[in-house]
Amino acid sequence: MSDKNSDVCLAHLVWAPLGSGPLERFLTSCARHPAGIEHRLAVICNGFSGADDPRLNAIARALAGIEHELVLTPRPVVDLAAYRQAATELEAGTICFLNSYSRPLADRWLSKLLHPLADPAVGLVGASASFESAYSSAPFWLRPLRRRMFGPFPSPHVRTNGFAIDRRLLLDLKWPPIDSKVSALAFEGGHASLTQQVRERGLDVMVVGADGIAYPAARWRESATFRAGGQRNLLIADNRTDQYEQADPRMRLRLEQMAWG
Repeated sequence: MSDKNSDVCLAHLVWAPLGSGPLERFLTSCARHPAGIEHRLAVICNGFSGADDPRLNAIARALAGIEHELVLTPRPVVDLAAYRQAATELEAGTICFLNSYSRPLADRWLSKLLHPLADPAVGLVGASASFESAYSSAPFWLRPLRRRMFGPFPSPHVRTNGFAIDRRLLLDLKWPPIDSKVSALAFEGGHASLTQQVRERGLDVMVVGADGIAYPAARWRESATFRAGGQRNLLIADNRTDQYEQADPRMRLRLEQMAWG
């Protein structure tokens, strides 16, 4: 899985309260679906009490025989804050971040995801995206509080469950304090989101499906990767895509409308 000399780093998040189960499912999926490109594996351990936390023993057992680097957050933080710390510590040209629930669904998945970044005009790629607005989807009483951070629907953004970006570009973006679920939502899909900042630099943002095709924002719904088209073209699954898969037709329609209108 890993190549210590590779300029590509795959950074997978482990959230302590979930135990080793999600990591084991991720590693099983990786064994079933080869990445298709040389890379290093970094495991971001978030929510552990330190290097002596006994819960790390299960993580070490899951990773036995797999070359990897370890990033340990000093305290429990939201996912994006953990990614920011990892980006400062990991020497790599390109980093692909996956959250705790993420797992690949197709062979050569990492190669497919990273391929559009070979084009200098592309700054960010993701395995799924949405037009959902945390302002428009909020209850009416909450909207005045969210207006400052979020715009109305549509709010095109790559979902941060699985995305890849040049490390230098990522570190050069404006990172506000991300210390709550709302602030994380804002960095994912708000006025100054990851996607928006990359687009403001004149760079394209793409979604890549299991078919290996890179879809621009106008075709994200058509890509059938998130809450549309039965997600038949999904490259990387997570708990939100699982929610759609397991929903009844009525709930599926509601979720699709939230994402795409």
